Amino acid sequence: MNAIDKAFESEKNRKALIYTIIVCAGLLLLFFIIKWKNVPPSIPIVQDLIEINLGNNEEGFGEKQPLIKGEMKPTPDEPVASQQAAAPQQQEEEKVQPEDNAEPDAAPVTKTNKATVKPKANTTPSPTPAPKPQKPKITYNGPGNGKGNNATEDNGYRYQGNNPNGKGDAGDPGGDKDSYGNTPGGKKGGPKIISGNRKIIRYYSFTGNLPKASIMASIKVSPAGTGSFMGFAKGSTSRNQEYATAISNYLRNMQFDKSPEESTVVVQFNFNYQ
Repeated sequence: MNAIDKAFESEKNRKALIYTIIVCAGLLLLFFIIKWKNVPPSIPIVQDLIEINLGNNEEGFGEKQPLIKGEMKPTPDEPVASQQAAAPQQQEEEKVQPEDNAEPDAAPVTKTNKATVKPKANTTPSPTPAPKPQKPKITYNGPGNGKGNNATEDNGYRYQGNNPNGKGDAGDPGGDKDSYGNTPGGKKGGPKIISGNRKIIRYYSFTGNLPKASIMASIKVSPAGTGSFMGFAKGSTSRNQEYATAISNYLRNMQFDKSPEESTVVVQFNFNYQ
């Protein structure tokens, strides 16, 4: 082995020693820094159990269960004597002590106990109230030979039953199909919102001489709730300018609900000839 090999071997051993010292020092430092936390012992849960004496015999004969072997504890004496001694003391009469300034020829004074009279309870029976007579039910004492207002009989007023000349409820051919009754028949209601986010809160009925029509009007509504006519919307049965003028005049008396911004709604107006 030459000098170069010796120098290399010594340098290798020196580096290995340095690395070993560094690793051991790091592990020792970690042992001081890292701490293992001890888990506290768990406290057992207290259970509410019932102790049952099942006896110490393996065979049962239907008799009283034998107790555990051993002597029984002495039972404490009941304080009966003290209670019996206290009772005669209450019944004993109080002795009267003679006065120091009494005369020598004075007669002895004896104290008499007055007997207390207990009031007798009133045992007079209370009278029982007589039951109220029940009201008789209302009965019908008529002839009982009528035919009644049945479906097979004619009552002469509503023309129902088997009368071939009965008219029933007469209606108006020109009235609305949803109406009921005689002339003039039903009429359709006021303006109605078809689309839009506003509501009509006030309007007045009006009459005119325009032909019957259903107008879908596009209305611009201000934040204050006033409307202005913009044009005819889809679904209108007529687009005559007379209807636009009538709607513009009618909008002056209509009031929509208020909103922070301007809106556009479609309102249906039904014109019926008067």
